[in-house]
Amino acid sequence: MKKWIALLAAWMMIMVCTAGLAEEEAESTVNPEAVALYSSEWADGFTSVKIYAEEDHWRVWITSADGATEWDYCCLFDETQKTLVSWEEPTNVKTEITIDEEGSEIGRNEVYSDGKAVFALNSDGKLIWTDEKEDAGAGFAFEKIGWFQGVWIAGEEIDSHYELNCYWDVEEPTEGEIHSGYKVEITRNDGEACTCWNYACIYHADTNTLVSLFGTKEFSGSEGEPFITVYEDGEAEFSFDDEGCIRWKDANENAGEDLQFNVTNG
Repeated sequence: MKKWIALLAAWMMIMVCTAGLAEEEAESTVNPEAVALYSSEWADGFTSVKIYAEEDHWRVWITSADGATEWDYCCLFDETQKTLVSWEEPTNVKTEITIDEEGSEIGRNEVYSDGKAVFALNSDGKLIWTDEKEDAGAGFAFEKIGWFQGVWIAGEEIDSHYELNCYWDVEEPTEGEIHSGYKVEITRNDGEACTCWNYACIYHADTNTLVSLFGTKEFSGSEGEPFITVYEDGEAEFSFDDEGCIRWKDANENAGEDLQFNVTNG
């Protein structure tokens, strides 16, 4: 639990930097091919990588699974090799983070600022991190998971309060296999009754969508009243519209019609 709280805290800090990435990259002078290849969040277990454009260069931000170490690289796109290569200048920083028993950050220590790394895609489309400073990327193969993580709120024109919480989750190993994917939790609260939809989803990089593996709907008539299960065969798809908001396509009852979820930082 402490690991998860620390990791979630790190994610929410970075959300400040990554909100509105689509607009920033549209105005950027970076190679559009690099945007298509690399711009995304990536994950291997709970270790995450965020790659996004900043004007004429790229930022690669890596957070360890326990949230206690970060690597922050400034990179350029090698058009010949189709890779991201860190600058030679001292702008590639490793930071160790001290976390208290409650999972809150209480200190940061810069380990070095002369890191050197190359980021490339293998034949399976996974991101490979070659750390030429200390080989910290050995054994990782990050899968692309898009920009869905965060807390999203429906627009003010909706009478009821809708909140969408989307996060990357890693289940306990089963027979040596680790299963990972997105969990999407949607809550509708009108001040009295509360309805919750829960989906386990997989990310489709070709369409930049989340598609549910299964879903449930629960309902509580008033605060403190136990939830009852409405159904357990929910189906849904989540995608981005042209404004960078999440759209919820609910196959069971079209509950997401006209809802437009905007990202928030809590």
